[in-house]
Parts: sequence; C-alpha cells; structure tokens
Amino acid sequence: MTTILEVKDLVVAYGKVRAVKGISFTVSEGEVVTLIGTNGAGKTTTLRTISGLLPLTGGSITFQGERIDGMPAHRIVEQGLAHAPEGRRIFPRMTVEENLRLGAYARRDTGVAADLKRVFELFPVLEERRRQAAGTFSGGEQQMLAIGRSLMSRPKLLMLDEPSMGLSPLMMQRIMSTIRELVTDGTTILLVEQNAQAALELAHRGYVLEVGRIVLSDTGQQLLGNEQVRKAYLGED
Repeated sequence: MTTILEVKDLVVAYGKVRAVKGISFTVSEGEVVTLIGTNGAGKTTTLRTISGLLPLTGGSITFQGERIDGMPAHRIVEQGLAHAPEGRRIFPRMTVEENLRLGAYARRDTGVAADLKRVFELFPVLEERRRQAAGTFSGGEQQMLAIGRSLMSRPKLLMLDEPSMGLSPLMMQRIMSTIRELVTDGTTILLVEQNAQAALELAHRGYVLEVGRIVLSDTGQQLLGNEQVRKAYLGED
C-alpha cells in the first residue's frame, strides 16, 4: 500500500513542556490507523499539529510525498487532509447546510452537490433539518455534522478526534457504524477515540501513546489481544 501520511520524530511543545516527544508513524491509503492512550498522552495535540493548527518543535510531517509542516492550515485542507476536531466545532448560528457547504469552501470542482447528497445519505437527519440552526442539534447530531462537513472537502485522509465523546451508547453505535461504512468505501482514516475497544476493532493498525511517546504498535487485532493493552485501556483486570 502507498504511504499517504508519514510523521517522523514529531516533537510538539507548549512553552517548555513537551507534549509530544519524538513520535513516528505512518498511514497508508485505504487504512484505518488509530492512536489510543489516556488523557494527556498527546493524541489530540498530534492531530492538531498535522492539520496545521499547532506548530511543531521538531521532526517532519509528509502528506502525499510533500512536507506540510509549516504549511497554513487552509492549504493543508486544500491538499486533501480533513480534520473533524474534538468538540465538533460546528458554527451554531449557521444552518446545517451552511455548515456543510463551508466544508467545501476550497473546492473549485463541480462535484459539491453530489458530495452533499452523499453526506445526506450517510446522515439522513441532516437532510431532514438542513435549514435548522446547527446549535439546536444534540451532541450526536452535531458530531454527524462535523464528520459530514469534513467529508465535504473530499479528503484523501480524514482525521477524526474523539467522535464518540459525550454521546449516548446508542448514538455512539450509530457514529461507529457510519465510520465502518466510510472504511468500506475506502476512506483513509486516522482515528483518535476514547473507546479503545471500538477503535481497535475498526483499525488495521494502532499505536499506543503514553505521555507523548509511542510505547506499543501493532495490528488492531493484535493490540486487542495484548494483555497490557487490555488491562490499561479496555478495563480488564
């Protein structure tokens, strides 16, 4: 498989505090790769740095063979890398459709209408309430909107940060089912997810982060069966 994203020796600091301490990993086309770890491990910081929202202190980020570290965030989106951030970050006073169309702001092709139709097929509630203010949606519906907005940029790599955070078990299942559908369609995904069991069941490969370092990597299935992972992240004694 062709490597689409390569993160090499990545260091990210907040002042003098290093949140990410020289991690390296890759994502290949068509893969789902997950980063798991406790709060403060550096997962969200890593995604925000890849998408250009935070500066790196050291290392490099290469996307489709081109260095993107130091590139403005809007240019990274134009390169084909989309980020559905932790906390959704939708525009609450704008309608559902306006939020979705903002996801396609950098596109100049004629396929936006078709992609909007595809998002509505994935999330029918968004079409039913397309003219409703996004801020009136529940947390799960806002998560659907955040993912849909990211898909509207027609990404070559989709980064999802904590898509199930704060959702009911039923809504979490719906979100995970949709992610599985995207995977079946061949979408390449880099996933950060608090539910390690769900993330590893989806993932081709996974990396375990602890305090800014990768301490373990393997296939999703191998990590699911790893005793250390099961005790630390799957709640088993």
